[in-house]
Amino acid sequence: MTATDKILIIGGLLTLTYAALLGYPMIALRMREGNPPTPRYLTVTHVGAVIQGVILFGLVWAARLSDLSSGWNITAAWLVVASGVFIAAKDTINWLTGVGDEFADKARTAPLGLAGAVTMTVGLVIFIVGDLTAL
Repeated sequence: MTATDKILIIGGLLTLTYAALLGYPMIALRMREGNPPTPRYLTVTHVGAVIQGVILFGLVWAARLSDLSSGWNITAAWLVVASGVFIAAKDTINWLTGVGDEFADKARTAPLGLAGAVTMTVGLVIFIVGDLTAL
């Protein structure tokens, strides 16, 4: 197992654990009198973390196919893991501060969203280049 595999697998496990932990406040909120709806960004954070965890596990196969050096693959893995952290932080902050719509409300978390988008894109491009050169 390579360092890249380990980064992606541990990142995936931690991300899925965060998603599972977010289930507790979701349950607690829904069990209140009148069954109030789950706050939008709590749901977004929970679902996003589940999806990000699955993405990280899936990228283990892309990393194994890659023909690039281990340095490039490790960099790509860290970028994709960092993306999940940025996005989860953004959505968690939006939930905790009561943001209804981050774009309409002009939430101050936009830099985290941008960082998440950029790191994900660059990491994926590295894996794509590595995989295409391997074919």
